[in-house]
Amino acid sequence: MNTKALQAKIQDYTRYAIILTTVSVFLYIGVAFQHAGKEALQIFTMMGATVVLLGGAVFFVLRARKLKRLLQEQDEQ
Repeated sequence: MNTKALQAKIQDYTRYAIILTTVSVFLYIGVAFQHAGKEALQIFTMMGATVVLLGGAVFFVLRARKLKRLLQEQDEQ
């Protein structure tokens, strides 16, 4: 891959991670502060979604790191 494509993917993956983290924070805030009127199933669903979104964010961070290393190796050659 060329460097521009790698840099674009790195930026995309970083943005995906930021967006997923932000959405998971909003869901977690909804779980942590608003227990009144919510059933247990809703709370567990929101916490499950939070965990899945954070897992996705970690995945994209790791992918971005891998591509950064690949880009650095290409620059060294």
